[in-house]
Amino acid sequence: MRHRTWKPIAHGLYPGVDYASPKPFERWPSPHLEALIGGWLQLDPPCLELATLALTELEDRGDDLKAAMKFAGADLAPIAWLGAARDAVAKTLLRHDDETQGRRGHVYVVLRGGFTGGNGWYGAYVGSTRKPVEKRFLEHRRGVRAGRGLQRHGIELLYSLFAPLNPVTGPKRHLMEWETRLHEAIAPVVPKVSGDVAF
Repeated sequence: MRHRTWKPIAHGLYPGVDYASPKPFERWPSPHLEALIGGWLQLDPPCLELATLALTELEDRGDDLKAAMKFAGADLAPIAWLGAARDAVAKTLLRHDDETQGRRGHVYVVLRGGFTGGNGWYGAYVGSTRKPVEKRFLEHRRGVRAGRGLQRHGIELLYSLFAPLNPVTGPKRHLMEWETRLHEAIAPVVPKVSGDVAF
């Protein structure tokens, strides 16, 4: 797999996908998922999160050969650690009923490329913002207060790792606490995790 720099585009949430579900594509027909995987991998940037989740569903059904070939044909790899990271978030950061008053913010995770195969090809950047997450992602890609490496190697937002946790309300300190919790939840299973951590 070769390193690429993708266009600074945030695709947004895909209609009809329950990002909090352990099996978001359980009811989707296999031929439809195969076709979607091919389309998602041809985008610039590709929708690797959705393609990986769909591939996992097809693997569970024993119906993944054509989908796996689509990854190979696009010279892309699925996100090997995505399932483990989703499990870690679900187990340690269940959706909170935040009674805190104050401004609303969001935690987010960005898929970051630029690593070698020994590091699993992909890493993650964890952040928090008072802005819409798509706007903050585009700032990273354009070099506005960008996390290290994201301007060149940022790929996409990983909604299934953070959408169920948002919004976070309260002071900046509270938002930073949730950013730290999310970072610590996925760090044991993601080869490279960057971003600020409050100690």
